[in-house]
Amino acid sequence: MMRSFALAVAATVSIQMVAPDLAHAQAPRPAALAQPEVSDTVLIYVDYVTGLDNLITTIPGPQFRNNITAFAKFNTLFRTPTIVLGEENDYYGTFLPEITEHVTHDVHRFNRTQVSGYTPEVKAWLASTGRKTIVIGGISIDNCTLHTTLDLLRDGYKVYVISDVSGSNASLAEQDALARMRDAGAVTGGWLTILTDLGRDFASPQYGQGMMGIIQAHWPASTTGTVNDTTPDGHGMQPVRR
Repeated sequence: MMRSFALAVAATVSIQMVAPDLAHAQAPRPAALAQPEVSDTVLIYVDYVTGLDNLITTIPGPQFRNNITAFAKFNTLFRTPTIVLGEENDYYGTFLPEITEHVTHDVHRFNRTQVSGYTPEVKAWLASTGRKTIVIGGISIDNCTLHTTLDLLRDGYKVYVISDVSGSNASLAEQDALARMRDAGAVTGGWLTILTDLGRDFASPQYGQGMMGIIQAHWPASTTGTVNDTTPDGHGMQPVRR
């Protein structure tokens, strides 16, 4: 009996020692630790039209348009299939010039009536690409961009939301939208973060020079470009002025 008791105790101790390791091994990897692969990525630009950009008040206008331009240049740098959502009419106006001038490679446009851009047509087209990673940004972050992102996540896509190429007319709504998308499994970050997530290496023969060009032109704190610093101590980061 004593031998049986000793074996039972040893087994219990063994299970207690192994169980935490098993739990750790089986824990899902946080989405924020993953890195997007260009070969698996589709870009989505949501509703960048003149009739809506004036609604954005949570980011200064010049900085907003600067950031949109940087994001638009992802298209020709990474040369990935791309969706441009939105339409031109008397209500929505026309597409922003930052989009029409720079988003030119493998562009696909889809009309819609629903708030989310993940329509049956978009769903079918995305499935046909075989790609499962989405990089998305657009107007506004607490409405069309939010609902498109949530629908993509519900259907199993990995979604990276660029937070500083959009905005809202209320900071609380913007914060709630970002929190909701992260809670649902999206990764959020500024355009610089997502740019370097995709490009990774400035020595890359494919993307290195292109990344540096975008950073030089659009990141005010870039050490490779001209810094317009008007802060008293000379160490501040200023938005690009036009």
